[in-house]
Parts: sequence; structure tokens; C-alpha cells
Amino acid sequence: MQAGLSTKNAPSPKVVLPYYAYGAVAFIAAAIMMFFAGNDITLTYMSPKVLSIAHVLILGWITMIIFGALYQLIPVVMEVKLYSEKLAMASFITLGLGTPMMAYSFWVNFIGASHAMMTGGGLVILSVIMFVINVFGSAAKTEIKTIENRFIATSVVWLLLTVILGLSIVLFPQILANGSFQIHIHLGIIGWFMMLVVGVASTLMPMFFIAHQLNKKCLERAYWMINGGLVVLLTTMFLDLGNYAKLGAGVAIFLGFMMFFKYNLSAYKKRLRRSLDIGMKLSVLAFSLFALTMLTGLLSAFGSIIDAKYLTTINLIYGISLIYGFLTALILGQMYKTLPFIVWLKLYQDKVGKFKTPLPADMHSEEAAQAHYFFFIAGFSLLIAGVIFKEAILIQASAAFMLLTALLYGYNTLKILNHKQKLKPLVMPKLKPRVRPMAKKN
Repeated sequence: MQAGLSTKNAPSPKVVLPYYAYGAVAFIAAAIMMFFAGNDITLTYMSPKVLSIAHVLILGWITMIIFGALYQLIPVVMEVKLYSEKLAMASFITLGLGTPMMAYSFWVNFIGASHAMMTGGGLVILSVIMFVINVFGSAAKTEIKTIENRFIATSVVWLLLTVILGLSIVLFPQILANGSFQIHIHLGIIGWFMMLVVGVASTLMPMFFIAHQLNKKCLERAYWMINGGLVVLLTTMFLDLGNYAKLGAGVAIFLGFMMFFKYNLSAYKKRLRRSLDIGMKLSVLAFSLFALTMLTGLLSAFGSIIDAKYLTTINLIYGISLIYGFLTALILGQMYKTLPFIVWLKLYQDKVGKFKTPLPADMHSEEAAQAHYFFFIAGFSLLIAGVIFKEAILIQASAAFMLLTALLYGYNTLKILNHKQKLKPLVMPKLKPRVRPMAKKN
């Protein structure tokens, strides 16, 4: 975001910054919850506690950060003012209230039409509707029509369908087909998260790598393969059309993501910035974990020919590698590329050329960032091992490392948010006096 994009349309920081603060708290809460749900995680992804943790991560951590980042990014990449800053603030309040209510309902096994679930789910849907209005209201004013923007806009449609179906499953399970839960999961994972990641990462990664002359035909192919495959997959699940159609859809989606991966690999190879800071190290790690997501996702498509006990483990690793692996690592990394710059713009944009100002990278603790990079790797590895070997003690150890990761990340987030303006006099270099040549004596 530091280079190549105009920031004149960026919204007020008070719209964006609360999303980052809430997300950091939710990340800490999820790690604590995971410590007390070790046995549940080893068994199935359908237990109340696992569903509760999943929704804290998906809504309170990932979606919260994404909403905040997009409210900053959309006006910048589309070169228009945000449609409504008031809607953005209202969206934060409703999502922030609805998420813990839903998480509580799942945790205590109030799956159904409980007051907390109905109220929390309604608030989340209201938040998403306001977000959708803001995105499309902003997009309607832009003249910038790019494949990256199309990915973002399409992902928002999938998000709306995801939350509507999710609340319908909880409130009216008797009127829905047996495959509706799987449809809900794939709408959210592929339609919302992954479509959005493709759009945002294809914008930011080449810019942060400082990579030019990339072939965007890869992104065009990815768009149609992923969306086409998702439509076929959802139709197959709803109508129970059989395994061949499901497998074909899975292959199309897989190839689409390979096109996206190829695009970013090209950006990595062509990068002018050879050394990677902590933000980009975490982002590169995220794409390494994405390979595990793709592998387990493809295996999940062969569910009918895989033993049920192995399929449960595969599905758990699929969800964990995406939510607690790829998406979490990507957010951890991109926070260091976006939040410091947002705060820097607020405090120093009008001081450039008048005072000596700190760099955005000076606002966080590099030691804390490097430490949580390794804590995260340890926590994720232990979590996968705990699922494979069905050992609750490994999952609790993972939760401890994830809590350390979340606390250090939260410390850096708080440090950036509380950064106070530090101005130093702009010292101009002293010019050496010119030595006049001595006149020659006749």
C-alpha cells in the first residue's frame, strides 16, 4: 500500500482501526478456547465447541480484519470515496456484538432457535448486508475495472449467501437438505475467503514484492475456473448428482487456484525487493500452508472412496490449514504491511518535507514479530499433529503456542494503534563553503 496507489480517497482511520483491535482480541480468545476443547478437536468438526471456536476465528478474527482492511483498500484501489463511513462503523458494531453471541450459543450447545443465536446471527447478517451495500456502492462509482476488483466484488456476493444459509441451517434445519452444511462450508471457504484472497493478494503481493510485467491472463482463467467449479460443486451437493460431477468441480477449482499460485510465484521470482521483512515472510509462509489446504481439499473431493475415519481427519486438516494456517498467517503478515501505514497516514501525511518522521516499520517491535513467527509455526505444527494422532495434549500445547502468538501480535497491534506522533527537526545537510580561487599576481 506504500507505493503505487493513491491514498487521497482513504477513509478516516476511526472507521478502520477498531476492526484491527477487535480482531486481535478475538485471536487471543480463540487460542484460550482451543486449550479447553482439545478432546473435541480430535474427534470431529461438528462438535459445539469446535463450531464455537471456528466462528470466533472466522467472524471475530478473519472477517473482522478483512472488513477493516477492505474499507481501507477499496477506496484506494478503486479510486473512489467509501460509499458510507457511517455504514462501515455500524457494520463493525453489529459484527462485534453478533459474533460473541453466536460463539456462546455454539459453546453451550444451544444450536437452534435460541435467543442468543437468533439475535447474534441476525446482527451478523445485518453487518454483512451493510458491508455489501458499502462495497457495491463504492464499486458503482469507480471507473477502474480490473480482474482483481471483480474477484473482490464476487466474493462479497458469496459472503452474503454464506451467512444467510448459515443462519437458515440453525433456525430451520428441518426444511433444508442434508448437504446444506457442506454447502455452507464451501460457500464460505471458496466463495468468500478464497475469492477475496485472490483479489486482494493479486493486488498487494506484486506491489510489496515490487514486481512488474505480470501476466494477468492467469487471473482471468482463475476467476472462471473457481467460480464455475464452485457453482457446479454447490449444485452437485444440493441435487446429489454423484461423485463424478463433484470431482470434476473440485479439479476445476484446484486448477483455478493453481493459476492464482502461478501468478504470485511469478511475482516472487520477478521481485526487485530481494530481502523479505517479517510481513512478507509470514505471507510467503501462508502460501506454503496453502499447498496443504489444496491437497486436503482435493482429497476431500474423493470422500466417497475414503474410509470415514480418515475422511474426518482429512476434513479437519482441510479446515485448520485454511483458517488457522493460510488465512491466519496471511493476516499476521499483512497487518505489518497495512496497519502501520494507516496510522502513519493519520499522524504524518501532512508533515512530510517539514519534519523528520519515523517509517511505518518503526512502529512495532521487530523482536516480538520475529518471535511470534516461530511460535505460530510451532503452534500450527502441533495442532496438525494433534489431529492426526488424536492427542488432546498436543492440541493443548498448540493452544499455548498460539496464545503466545496472539499475545505478541496483540502487543504489536496495540503498540501501533497507540503510537504517538514523533517529530524531529528536518536537518538540512550543511553545504561546504566554496573556496574562491586566488587571483594570480602579475
